[in-house]
Amino acid sequence: MRNKAIFLLLLIILGCQNKPTAPAQLPFRVAFNTWIGYSPLVLADKKGFLKEEGLTVEISMLEGVAEKNSALIKGTVDAVGHTADSAVVSAASGVDGEVVYIFDLSWGADGLVAGKNVRSLHDLKGRKVALEPGFTGHFFFLTLLKDAGMSPSDVQIVPMETGIAGSTFVAHGVDAAETWQPWLGKVEKMPWAKVLYSSADKPGRIVDVLYMNRKTIDARHDDVVKLVRAMAKATQWYQGHKDEGDAIMAQFWKLSPQEQQETVSGIRFMNLQQNRDFFGTADKPGQLYTATKDAADLWLQNGVISHPVDAKRLVAFGVMDAATK
Repeated sequence: MRNKAIFLLLLIILGCQNKPTAPAQLPFRVAFNTWIGYSPLVLADKKGFLKEEGLTVEISMLEGVAEKNSALIKGTVDAVGHTADSAVVSAASGVDGEVVYIFDLSWGADGLVAGKNVRSLHDLKGRKVALEPGFTGHFFFLTLLKDAGMSPSDVQIVPMETGIAGSTFVAHGVDAAETWQPWLGKVEKMPWAKVLYSSADKPGRIVDVLYMNRKTIDARHDDVVKLVRAMAKATQWYQGHKDEGDAIMAQFWKLSPQEQQETVSGIRFMNLQQNRDFFGTADKPGQLYTATKDAADLWLQNGVISHPVDAKRLVAFGVMDAATK
């Protein structure tokens, strides 16, 4: 009997040792371009909010919209940091995805710079304006033209990368430029130039978002909800720990403390309730839908995309509904 008991005990021990363990949770693979506005995910990782939700993330860098689209279509990333208008371009390029979270609103980080003698857009008629076609600054400029009752043909658009547009303006190479920090800060210190309009004048038009493959959302809906909550926790934490948060951001994005502070001053991070309000619901869409629809309409009218995009289909109302329950 004693030998039989020992034998049964050994079977139990071996069975426990051979019992398959639960598979490790797959990391979310996210690609960013170099922009501090995506920092809530960085903070969620560094401060353990992802771990609290049982999640991990792999962050890689992809600077161009075309690169991001290729990675999303191939499935080598699950999500990318985008703007709402860039999400429209991705959708028109064949990426089936949705916005699951709003990182921030641009609040002065983007803008149109011009000479001190330029009082309004109408003073730029027939003059050279540098901007990056199909990019966020282009969308912002199109919205400014629309507000002013003007069209792109009223000015001479000079295509160039956004940062180079700023430096070209400072070097007197163009009459105006659609650019971002640090060029906006530099222009404000120049006696002959000014920021004619910034995103702070038109809040809600430039929106930084997490745009995710629909396949990932469908396959890992509960995890996506946890991801949203983790980023929202990080945003809430940052409000009470700005010095530590700023240091983490500066190190991750390789910015000097001054560059970090100047750039962060031009954005407004969005907490969970603000996300909820901006998303709205499928029955009553909020400002995120409005910004996305405006982009879809303007991109189509100006030939950036070749066919209509259903803006409502780009907003993950269900994810936000679950995250805020």
